[in-house]
Amino acid sequence: MSVWKYIYIKFYQFRRWLLGKTLGEDFAAMLFVVFLDMFLYFGILILIDRLVDNVLLKKYEPFFLTLYALGTLTIGWLRNRSMCKGDAFERIRKEVEAEPHKMLWGILSILYIIFVVLFFLFCCYVGKNGLRFLEPL
Repeated sequence: MSVWKYIYIKFYQFRRWLLGKTLGEDFAAMLFVVFLDMFLYFGILILIDRLVDNVLLKKYEPFFLTLYALGTLTIGWLRNRSMCKGDAFERIRKEVEAEPHKMLWGILSILYIIFVVLFFLFCCYVGKNGLRFLEPL
């Protein structure tokens, strides 16, 4: 089992509790996992751009946006293939329900979501201001 599978099923159950039964529930829950992956990917792109002194964003903006868009679409396509196609959803749901350490996976998934949000905010800060907080006063 992985953190992504646990988040996927728990977000599916939360969404179903909140909204009731709707069409495309498994796909909508998969999109939440894709957004987490997308934030990590965009943060890494921001850090790489900052390491090369914002060359990508300043001189090659269409290339930067193409990298972002194609990466996001690829992540979404791979998650859709691995989590929604065929009987993958039922297999993942049975695997999560049969897991004996639900508390551990719950804590790990919350920590992962917090890490992704903080990493993305850190990358946005570094992308805008640089690493000035490391310089001596």
